[in-house]
Amino acid sequence: MKKKVFSIGLMVSLLLFGSNVGAQGLDKIESLEKRLETIEKRESSRYKKDEKEILVYFKNGFKMRTRDKSFQFQAGGRIMHDWGFFSEDSQFASNIGNQENGARFRRARFFMAGMLYNTVKFKWDIDVDGGTKGVTFKDMYIAIPHIPVLGTFQVGHFKRPASLDSITSSKYLTFIERSLTNTFFKTRNTGFAFFNQYFDKRLTWFTFLNQETGERPPDFRTDGDWNVTSRITGLPYISEDGKRWVHLGASWSYEKATDNSVTFNGARDSEVIGSALLTTGAIVAERYNIVGLESSVNWNQFSVQGEYVNTQVDQGVDTRGELDAFYVQGSWYLTGENRHYSRKKGAVGRFRPNQNFSWNKKWSKGHGMGALQLAVRYAELDLNDASAGIAGGEQESLTVGLNWELNPMSRIMYNYVNADFTSGAGADNGTLTSNVIRFQVDF
Repeated sequence: MKKKVFSIGLMVSLLLFGSNVGAQGLDKIESLEKRLETIEKRESSRYKKDEKEILVYFKNGFKMRTRDKSFQFQAGGRIMHDWGFFSEDSQFASNIGNQENGARFRRARFFMAGMLYNTVKFKWDIDVDGGTKGVTFKDMYIAIPHIPVLGTFQVGHFKRPASLDSITSSKYLTFIERSLTNTFFKTRNTGFAFFNQYFDKRLTWFTFLNQETGERPPDFRTDGDWNVTSRITGLPYISEDGKRWVHLGASWSYEKATDNSVTFNGARDSEVIGSALLTTGAIVAERYNIVGLESSVNWNQFSVQGEYVNTQVDQGVDTRGELDAFYVQGSWYLTGENRHYSRKKGAVGRFRPNQNFSWNKKWSKGHGMGALQLAVRYAELDLNDASAGIAGGEQESLTVGLNWELNPMSRIMYNYVNADFTSGAGADNGTLTSNVIRFQVDF
């Protein structure tokens, strides 16, 4: 009997305790619900109708976006300051002329870019180091992405899709200047383009339609017939960590000669030099075709890259001139990094040191040194074709470079260049030696 009474008493006590705890739990839930409702009202009052919360963050530059990524914005720029020191032999001095040492801001650019309603992209990019030209437009375009099959439609002033060396941003080039193959590529023009990527961005194609235009903003006066440039690239192999990859590509440009004339000025190993050292002068021509082949292999810290460009100038009446150029280059990261690949552009991407430079780390143990890259390039340019009456000269250049990457957004570069020149008549025009230093930052 006592046990029954005790059991009944215990059950009643537990029921009373449980009901008390349950009541307290309900009170807590109600309290939390009220607090949540108050927070929601406070947050909703922060934004007016059609306003959205903006997230501000840093990823290789300062960026902003909404949580759903329908609106995105970035502002930044780049500064590249070059110093050039030159020496020439007596033949070069006599035939081409002495080159004066000097310094210049190779690029001083500012840009803004973004996405609107996840349907329209834009970029506004100017270079204020235009010299006598003043401010010049670089990438200045409006684009509509996500078009079925076609991918992206873009209109404005931007790079033409030709050559791995040309498409790769100046911020990520292995050498201070692009190779001699860049002689044949007018890097930017005004027109319309379509481009897309397939197979997890391992196959890319680009097509650009334009008319000949000047470089002075804001008026780009078009002249002549329509020109077309196309490029296709493939990434047959890339490792999961991105440290090993193989790139192949080809490009083709068809252009009508403006006023039945075209001039090719040789690319320079340093823009501190004031004018072109080789030039074809005005060639009487109706049209010309430029075909480019490109390849690059990166295997951990080692990389090899090369391109060949052939330009055929149709002068009419069954006369055709042929000019060409090529380069082969190799690089080695002494500190173990690798060149990165941008699948979206089919080009080389941003460098990333394993450890950023810092005064406060133990250098004796290899910490805080940044990245060191050693590179060498051999290039040839032939602007002579006697059968077509073209006598622009020839150049052979050997470049040795050392890059010190302090962090992903700044580096110091050094190039030693030994260049041999030949005249349009085939005579030796001498040798020019260049020592060029660049201080670079992008933000």
